[in-house]
Amino acid sequence: MGASSSTGFDFAPGVDRPASGKSPARVLLTTVWREPGLYDYFRENAPEKFLWRLRMPRRISFGLRFLRQNIPELEILEYPTRAEFSRALRRGWDAVGFSFYLEETPRILEMAEQARRAGVKRLWAGNYGALTPAVRPDFDEVFTSYAEEAVGRILGKPIESIQHPPLIVEFLLPLGWPLPVGILFTARGCSFQCTFCQTTAFAPRPHPISLEAIERVLRFYVAHGVQYVLILDENFGNLPSHAEAVIELLARYRIRWLVQSRVDLFLRNFERWTALGMEGALFGIESFHQDVLKQIRKNEKAGTSRELAERLNRAGIYAQGYYIIGFPTETEESIREDLATLASLELDVTQITIVTPHPQTELWREVESKYGMVEKDWGKYDTKHLVWAHPQCRPGALEGLLKRGFDLCYGRGWTPRVLRKFAARRRTKRDLAGVLASPLASRWAEPRRLPFLPPRSR
Repeated sequence: MGASSSTGFDFAPGVDRPASGKSPARVLLTTVWREPGLYDYFRENAPEKFLWRLRMPRRISFGLRFLRQNIPELEILEYPTRAEFSRALRRGWDAVGFSFYLEETPRILEMAEQARRAGVKRLWAGNYGALTPAVRPDFDEVFTSYAEEAVGRILGKPIESIQHPPLIVEFLLPLGWPLPVGILFTARGCSFQCTFCQTTAFAPRPHPISLEAIERVLRFYVAHGVQYVLILDENFGNLPSHAEAVIELLARYRIRWLVQSRVDLFLRNFERWTALGMEGALFGIESFHQDVLKQIRKNEKAGTSRELAERLNRAGIYAQGYYIIGFPTETEESIREDLATLASLELDVTQITIVTPHPQTELWREVESKYGMVEKDWGKYDTKHLVWAHPQCRPGALEGLLKRGFDLCYGRGWTPRVLRKFAARRRTKRDLAGVLASPLASRWAEPRRLPFLPPRSR
């Protein structure tokens, strides 16, 4: 079962309470079914019908693959169609587990009911969706953190050390050219206490993945023609010595890497990280106002995000920023001004979300007590809808401002600017030949082709 940070991408969870009864022998773990279509992070964070955007459809579940890599007896089903899920149920299972996000809850409950009707005796829930108290009665076991060890205990399969599975996704440039990108987690969890983030409940203490496991998957990427790695730790550098050791590994294998971290960590390590292969930075801006950053415990200076964006653009490095609109003190007019400021950063990708309280966060408790939740449909808790009673903004206004923000950030000059930046960087690094050969390596991003690593020899 998996979990997610603010990028919308999934990880793998742990257990909320010990299992009871007989250990299940045959277990199927699945994600939400793909209908009405595969989720694409870049589609959800660009203007509607924007043809020249980047693309990266979510075909594999990082969390389920972590579980399957560490417990080979499990079977996984990633983003099935309704028909594929129905056929899988006919095979008979002692337990079926569901990995889901909060906004996927209505579809997951429908899938769970179908599994009950098919005779499945035990249903499991995992991922950030399982943090919602209201859905727990629908499941027999609830996993709310990284789950390999917990599931291993249930199945009588002790895990000595977490192994990292190969995770390859297909990243498509605006003209459709594919690049295979290896996903890497070097540590899971985060010690920061941002009020809007569910990781404070899901995994409040970071734990490193062993260098041995990381090197093993890096060797797989290199052997299969993957030149780029995307590090999706909640905050890379949260464990400084471990992060430095990982960077040295990446440099040794001559892998170019993009990484998710905090603005202050990027600025502190900018020269060293770029010298050792950093090709992109994914970072939270959240707000341009110091009082808001203080309220949400972001603990960064408001002006530093512009400083980082400028340094990234001067160096020709990929820049992806996360921004939130609709904090209680904001007005429609102030948000319009902030969106113009956001567009002026000229980021390559801009994620804009509406303030969405999630269960078991401090933001949820604050908003529920002061303003009240007005939306009962969990499907609307996708950060693109206003689900609570905002004191300053009219109903529907934030959704309109969200659209305006994307239109500003992806204006007419976005496509040539991004393509020029990419081409110039590749010329500087003299690796255009590798980019031209990337469609061949991209075949490993196909879920049915992507293998698991063989068990470690003892």
